[in-house]
Amino acid sequence: MKKIALTWGWTWGHIFPLLSIYNYFKDEKKYEFIWFGDEEQLEAEIAFENNIKFIDIPSWKVRRYFDIRNFFEPLKNISWIFWWIYYILKNDVDIIFSKWGYVSLPVCIASFLLRKKIYIHESDAVSWITNNLISKLATKVFYTFPNEKIDSKKHILVWQILNPDLLENIENNEIEENEKLEILVIAWSQGSTIIFENIKTILNNLIDINFTIILWDKNLHFRSEFEKFNNVKIYDFVSQKELWEIYKKTDIAISRGWATTLWELYYFWIHSIIIPLKWSAQDHQMENAKYFNNEFWSILLEESGELNLNIFRLLTKYKDLRKSWLNLKWFYDSLKKIKTEIN
Repeated sequence: MKKIALTWGWTWGHIFPLLSIYNYFKDEKKYEFIWFGDEEQLEAEIAFENNIKFIDIPSWKVRRYFDIRNFFEPLKNISWIFWWIYYILKNDVDIIFSKWGYVSLPVCIASFLLRKKIYIHESDAVSWITNNLISKLATKVFYTFPNEKIDSKKHILVWQILNPDLLENIENNEIEENEKLEILVIAWSQGSTIIFENIKTILNNLIDINFTIILWDKNLHFRSEFEKFNNVKIYDFVSQKELWEIYKKTDIAISRGWATTLWELYYFWIHSIIIPLKWSAQDHQMENAKYFNNEFWSILLEESGELNLNIFRLLTKYKDLRKSWLNLKWFYDSLKKIKTEIN
C-alpha cells in the first residue's frame, strides 16, 4: 500500500478537499492515509472523526509585511525540515498531498529532499505565496481556476475537489419546482455577521419567499432573531451528507466567495449572489467571485453601500426564478483526474 500524507487544512474550504481525497481513495484499499496539520485547528478534529492518524506539524509563518519574527523564525524552519525528514521516514510516507498554507512548507521541502512525490492543489483564483514556493518542488500542481501557468503536464486544471459525501444519500436527480422562491444563506462563520445583519432587516418585506439559513458556530446568537419569521428555516450546522437535500431544493444562494461553496452551488445549478469577504487574504474571494460572475452569470455584490437594499432588489427581481435541473454530471471529474495523475 502507498501511504499518502495530507497536509494542512485550517478552514472548511481547504479541509473538505483533503477529506474528499481521502473519501474517494479509501475504498480502493491501495492507499493508507496520515494527516499532518496543526493540532489546535479544525483539521485535527476532522482527522479524528474519520479515523485518520494525525501528527502535529511545526512551522513558521510566511509574512509579507515587516515583522521582527521574520528574522529568526526561518531558522526554526531549517531545524523543522530535518525533524520532518525523520517523521516522513518513520511513517513510511510515499506521497505528500498539500492543500495550502505555510505549515506545509517544511514538510514539502523535507519530502523533496527525500525525493517523495508532492502534489498540491490551489483552490482559489489567486495563488497563495506558500503554494508558489512549493509548486517549484512539486511533482504536479492542480488548479481549480484557469490561469496562465496551466500546461497539462505539471500544472493541471482539474477544477474544484468536492466531497463524495455530498452525493452519498441522493436518491434521484429529479427536480420538483418550488411553489415559492427558495433562498439559501450559506456564508460560513468567518466574517458572515454583516450578511446576517442585513438579511434580518429585509425579511419583513419578503414574506412570500422561503429562506434557509445555516448559522455555523460563530453566529448561533442570530437563531432567536430569525426564529421570529415563519418563512425562515434555521440550521446551526449541516454535514455534507445532509447538505445535498438543502442544495437540491434551493433556487438562489447568498454566499461568500469560498471556492468550495461556489462550485458546490454550480453543480447543484443554484444561482448565486456572491458577497466576497473584504479582508480575505490577497483578496482571493473577490477574484473567485469575479470568475463566477464572468463565466456563470453569478451576481457580485460588495459589502459597502446599502447591502440590505441591494439584496432586497435582487430577490424581488428574481422572485419567479426556479431551478429546473441539477448539474452533477461532472461532479467527480476533478477527483478522477487527480487519481489518474497519482496512479
